[in-house]
Amino acid sequence: MISLLYGVGIGLTREHLTLEATRVIEKVDEVIVPGKMAYDIVKDIREPRVVEFPMGGSEEIVKNLAKEIASRANEEIAFCCIGDPVFYSTFHHLVEELKKIKPNAEIRIIPGISSISAALALTETFISNSAMISTPNFDEAEVAVILKVKNPREAERKLRDMGFREFFLLERMFMDGEAFYDKMPEKSSYFSVLVARR
Repeated sequence: MISLLYGVGIGLTREHLTLEATRVIEKVDEVIVPGKMAYDIVKDIREPRVVEFPMGGSEEIVKNLAKEIASRANEEIAFCCIGDPVFYSTFHHLVEELKKIKPNAEIRIIPGISSISAALALTETFISNSAMISTPNFDEAEVAVILKVKNPREAERKLRDMGFREFFLLERMFMDGEAFYDKMPEKSSYFSVLVARR
């Protein structure tokens, strides 16, 4: 059996840990953290293994860790990320390397409170209309996330004109009637999120 790798978002402080993140950290066979900040958040739940990823010099470390995880069987491993695992995290590179070795590797992502949510909260900034979240390379956005998508095909047409090619619609996440689409329906509920990738 292939090992299961969790990417666990642990937020920016100990108080940001979700119940789900705590449960996964408690139950897995090993917890890996990418440095002291993550270590300090997790250490009171259990002692993690620290793997340092120096800025600009972590490629070899990521490859070696992916090889190690690929070689392990029947284990559950949690890689804890500051913030959320899907936002600019080392976990993304780890998954890419692991999938090169084991394309059928089992991955689960536990979302966490990101710096985006924290910054909006600290500045009392409410989003009730359109918003843009980006790095300084505004024109190079690789992903678009569209909320409240009641007309998915219309949104898809606009995004295709902007160069996006892959589309996923998540309707009523974690509610009754939850649905996932990779072909856009004409209409969807107010509780829908569209994820587009170039």
